[in-house]
This record gives sequence, structure tokens and C-alpha cells, in this order.
Amino acid sequence: MKQPYHFYATVLPGMESIAVQELQQLAAHEVREAQGSVHFSGTMDTLYRVSLRSRTLTRILLRVGKCQAMSYEALQQHISEMNWEPWLTRDMSIKVHASAEHSKLFHTEHIETSVLAGIRDALPKPSQNSTEVVQTVHIHIRNNRCDVRIDTSGERLDRRGYRIQTVAAPIRETLAAGLLQWMQWDAAQALHVPMCGSGTFAIEAAQMGQGMAANSTHQFPFLTWASFKPKRWQRIMDKTQAMMQSESRVQIMASDMNPKAVQATKNNAKQAKVLDMIQVETQDVRHFSPEGDGGLVICNPPYGVRLEHEDASFYSMLGKRLKALEGDWKVMVICPSWKHERALGMSVRRKLKFRHGGLWLEALDVSRTSSIAWAVKASEDSGGNAN
Repeated sequence: MKQPYHFYATVLPGMESIAVQELQQLAAHEVREAQGSVHFSGTMDTLYRVSLRSRTLTRILLRVGKCQAMSYEALQQHISEMNWEPWLTRDMSIKVHASAEHSKLFHTEHIETSVLAGIRDALPKPSQNSTEVVQTVHIHIRNNRCDVRIDTSGERLDRRGYRIQTVAAPIRETLAAGLLQWMQWDAAQALHVPMCGSGTFAIEAAQMGQGMAANSTHQFPFLTWASFKPKRWQRIMDKTQAMMQSESRVQIMASDMNPKAVQATKNNAKQAKVLDMIQVETQDVRHFSPEGDGGLVICNPPYGVRLEHEDASFYSMLGKRLKALEGDWKVMVICPSWKHERALGMSVRRKLKFRHGGLWLEALDVSRTSSIAWAVKASEDSGGNAN
């Protein structure tokens, strides 16, 4: 492998171990997790592949350089000595985002000014042509040591572009995909999503089942870099396209008692080009009774701002419905507190704690399947906590 680049990707807190597994499957190197992030290395092809296909990452940054600075003048000098030409031109609109802790340099606005001045010093004179490209540079200073990175993602990667209609408190696309991976769902299993909301779980599953890339329409900043290799990018795009299933037999059922949610799911699924793969209907979860003898049930009940009543009676009703399922059903319920978990009244095989919408939540694996071997394997593979 050529001299590797070092990458830093942000994820929702709690999703780190799932992102690590995904990156390993995408042939990234030296993958390790940190709080709210994962680190990995690889070539530019690795960046292209991960950016295109990852479903769990929020943003990917590429390390430009590291240095130590005790003054703003020294910081500007160090920045000017880094190689910026593969990534930036003076024609670009450059933004700098700084953070600092336990360091002599702590005023983020002054840090950003020094970094921008250093970049300007390093770049050749601008051409006569202007550009509307905006490129963001990140610098984090800890104990006077500076880590300088360039944003490769632009818009957050969870913004896939298909959500054109929403209902209250929609779940992020990256979280929905991560939880489907945590439950080890695959296209051979039927998927039922009562309380489907905007349809995110169903849409992510449909795209996964068909082998669609998560970010094929995303506008990545690296497409404008001087170091960008169009032929290599096209080759990776072609390989990704070849992995798609021409005919998908996935069984995905989404329902909600709210007609607005049902319509939002249909509109978003159409935008995502998977409407024909999802059966959408209006149904109260109190009448939820899936056909078949097994599959995966994903429940994202109302909580926080989505919950009209503070008591946990809804979870108690939901638990009774889920315990009445017949057959081998894998079941996941998102739960906001121990009070709601207790009201659910189901045996919990594993838990995954994560942060979303300003709240700490837990995904509970309350599967009804009789396959003990699957439960043991899932606990070992996913990094979840077994009860």
C-alpha cells in the first residue's frame, strides 16, 4: 500500500463499535475507536470507498499535519509549512473550525485566524477565476499539540438526501443503519417497522438489501481537490454499482397510525428509489400482528418530545403485543429509561446505549427467537452488553 493517510471520522456516541466493524468490512486499515469517533488509515481509494458506502459515519476528516505551538505566531508558521496544495487553492472559500483544551492557545477565534493566515501563506497566488467551493479545516489543540485536519464530507453523511418530508423527531439515517447492523439484519429476513415515522428504518434497510451505496448522490469536497483522481473514483463507483441487486426480494413492512407519517414514508421511499420494495400501511401498533414465522421487528416508540404522556403505559402495552408474537422473531425496542424498560416487561438479551437528539437512549434486544446460538454470536460480534 502507498504511504497511508490518517482519517478521523465522527459517529453518534454509542455507535463506535458498529462503525469499527463497518470500516473493517470496507477494507480500512488500523481501525480503532475513541469516544464519539473512529480512526483509520488507508489510501485515497479507501477514502473514496468509505465515503461512498459507509452508513454509520457522520463526517470524515483527513489529517494534514501535526505540530506543537505555544504562540499564535508559531502556529501560523507551522501551518504555512504544511502541504496544502493537494487539497486547497486560494480560489476556495476556506473556513476554519478550532477547539482547544489544556493549552496555552485557547481563544478559538484567534486560533482560526492564525490557521487561515498560515494557509494563505502556503498557497500560491490565486488565479483570475473565482470558485464557490467551500472547504473546512479543523484544528484541535490539546496540551499545546495541534492536530490539523481537512473535512472530506461537506454536508453531514447522515443527510442522504431522500428525506423530503418528516414527522416529529425523526431518527438519523446513520443511527437507523447502525441499529440494523447491530441486530444483524440481512435481506433474507423479513423486516417489520411499526411506528415507522418518516420511514428511515425501512428505507435504510431497503437500500442495504439492494446493495445501494449510502452516499452516491453526496457532493464531496474532495471532488474539487487538485489531488482528486477521477478515474479511480469512477472505478469505485462502477464497482459499487455492480454490487447492486437487479432484483431484490426483501420483505419490508412499515406502518404507523398517523396518516401523515405513512405519507411521509411513501414520499421519502420514492425519493430514495425504494418505494416498490416497502409495503406501507396505516395501522395502530395495538393491532400489530405480523404474518410469517419470523424476521426482525424494529420498534422506535414515542419518547421525550414525541411522547404525549410521561407514564410508561404505552411501553407496557407494546411489551404485551411483542410477547404475543409466534415464531422466531428478533425484536429491538428503543427505550429512554429504566422506567420504560421495566414497563416493557420483556427479557433483555443485550443493550446498546447511544446518544440521539440530546438524549441518552438504549436499544434493547428483546428477541423472541429460540436460537440461543444466534444470541451468543450477536453478543460477541456487536460489542453490545449481554444481560
